[in-house]
Amino acid sequence: MLRFILSRLLQSAIVLLVMSFLIYGLIGLMPGDPIDIMVNSNPGYTAQDVARLRAQYGLDQPLTTRYWHWLQAAATLDFGYSRTYSQPVLTIMVPALIQTGKLVGLSFLVFTALALTLGIAAAMTKGSIMDRTINLLAFAGISVPVFFLALMLIYLFAVRLGWLPASGMFTIGGDGSAGR
Repeated sequence: MLRFILSRLLQSAIVLLVMSFLIYGLIGLMPGDPIDIMVNSNPGYTAQDVARLRAQYGLDQPLTTRYWHWLQAAATLDFGYSRTYSQPVLTIMVPALIQTGKLVGLSFLVFTALALTLGIAAAMTKGSIMDRTINLLAFAGISVPVFFLALMLIYLFAVRLGWLPASGMFTIGGDGSAGR
């Protein structure tokens, strides 16, 4: 059993490494970069300024070298500095990850309770209309594309019932900042 778990962990690490390289590569191959955005917002930059900025941010290095530096920094949880928010990226990510954890935990609890209740009800009334209806709902639930089901659930719970916000978590009476 331990060998199986270690094998799966190694496979997961390899998949994460390959996917991170592919995504980093695709982002790096996109036209334009942050320096181009800086130059467009301030046309007073000279060619020497652009070259200095590219060297300062490492954008003058090959893609594989930049990926290696990013991977080393990410391994130490150093995700850099956000120029958009003027804060370290980890400072911005932690509150969002906490909110995501709350959402995942709550949805897991609700849907586990719902699944157990419906499963027991279907098992106790085998062959009845209730059993067939629950099986139809379960089959429809796994057959419908996830993105469509998510949109329909947002429509139901946010728009029609008004139980949840359509996007984001906000403090009641707060300034509109997400869950802080």
